[in-house]
Amino acid sequence: MSAISLSDFFQSIEETLKYIFDSIRTEDPAKLDSAESSINNLSTIINSQQACNIQSTDAAKRNLGIRLDKITINLSRLINVLKNKTNKNIIFSEKALQEIEYLIGTIKHLSKCLKDATATKNDVLNKYIIETANTLENTAANFATEHKERLTGGICQAQASAIFIDLINTLKENSYHFKEMGRQISCFR
Repeated sequence: MSAISLSDFFQSIEETLKYIFDSIRTEDPAKLDSAESSINNLSTIINSQQACNIQSTDAAKRNLGIRLDKITINLSRLINVLKNKTNKNIIFSEKALQEIEYLIGTIKHLSKCLKDATATKNDVLNKYIIETANTLENTAANFATEHKERLTGGICQAQASAIFIDLINTLKENSYHFKEMGRQISCFR
């Protein structure tokens, strides 16, 4: 995948995450529709590159395409989970909203960093991406533990809990893929 295509991919991720982020506070289904449109753009970018990478003997290029596809699938999952939340009128506590917003904001930041890393091949930036993704994964695990305590304490409803945990796990998985891409970017010198 060329640097231009990767840059387009990460730009589309940022756009998608902006719509997802906005939809969480506003409960506006139109924001999720816009996010879906961005996902379609991501899928187009991936599909155009998959044909080039499928016959590549370079394992790193094939692996990168797989990671991009998984990120896109996870973003689609986030959108579907949030649509389900909106359709069922499930409300998150202010704390849960802040935690999800923090995780999405960090993923968006990682996307910007990866966009820059693809252009610069900066090893310091790659290390930062890996460290930030590790921090996000640990923070997400802590949020899940704290959430279980809120659930057992009767502060959270079971329906909201399932959606919240699903969102956290999906964001955590995307963080893992971003981290691995941070490791792989240096392979494309």
